[in-house]
Amino acid sequence: MFRRVIVATVLAAIASLLLSAGAAAKGPFSALIRGGDLAEPIAVEGPIDEEGVYGPEIEPPLPYPDVIYTVEFFTINGGRSAGSISYYPAHDGIPAAWRTSYGFYSVPDEFNDTFLTYFHDKDGGGTSLRWYVLPGIGLGLVIVGGGIGGRRLLFRRRT
Repeated sequence: MFRRVIVATVLAAIASLLLSAGAAAKGPFSALIRGGDLAEPIAVEGPIDEEGVYGPEIEPPLPYPDVIYTVEFFTINGGRSAGSISYYPAHDGIPAAWRTSYGFYSVPDEFNDTFLTYFHDKDGGGTSLRWYVLPGIGLGLVIVGGGIGGRRLLFRRRT
């Protein structure tokens, strides 16, 4: 019985880690974010789904922001470059935008929120949501495991 509890806890921890690492990703790409005010590139391990990334075509986000990031996409199978686009963060009341070889496109709010979680040290050393979620899940698993283990001990004591 105790082995089952350990296995269930480990499987739940692995599942929560996988879900938090790339919850909505389902496509053939991974990405590398460079430039802007990043000290080093950020690797986004795929897969990344292209659906929901692009909004409608828009005019250039003038004035341009102080920092612009380059997002280079790679195929999952061979790791070959699949092209790159530029990310213009939201600034001065202007929404975030992508710049492709075809023009400028808006970044949907849901995707933009997910995308910004990868910038964990941006904006004065802030922390991404992942640094709060994972310890919370771990603590929850410890509490559940302790409750199951305690119930098992009480059951043995009664018999």
